[in-house]
Amino acid sequence: MKNLLDLLKDRYSERRFDPDKTVEDEKLELLLEAARVAPTASNRQAFKLYLLKGEKGQAIISNFNAPVHIVISGVAEEAWVRKKDSFNACELDIGIVGTHIMLEAEDLGLKTCMICAFDVTELQAGLNLPEEEYPILALAVGYPSEASRPAKKHTERKSLEDLVTVIE
Repeated sequence: MKNLLDLLKDRYSERRFDPDKTVEDEKLELLLEAARVAPTASNRQAFKLYLLKGEKGQAIISNFNAPVHIVISGVAEEAWVRKKDSFNACELDIGIVGTHIMLEAEDLGLKTCMICAFDVTELQAGLNLPEEEYPILALAVGYPSEASRPAKKHTERKSLEDLVTVIE
């Protein structure tokens, strides 16, 4: 295992998966476990996971031709809500859950791409989601192809001076 900061710096969003390599069930279980242990506001765990594999999974979502997609839906009514301004933490929690999956995948030698560009209504229908569930995030998961490389945008980062304000 790399140290965490190196893993964070090395990971990038993959869009060219190896079509001939399937993701082992043992690794998929570890990804789902990483999601399960993710911190959520007040530990409400107001999300559901959908593991899409094979032809049926590809028929539901096919972004980047990944062998596996994990769709994370939210149940806003179950999420923690801040009383002062009614902020609902559901989508924030799902971002954390997705990050846990993404980093576990990287540690296992897999690549991922977080996807929010999907037709919500179509995905709700394809997954036959109950009315109270809303698909928020999908992750394409698989092994990188030989053409795999980070996009130019991956290496372009703002400086800490541009991002951090120190207040003492």
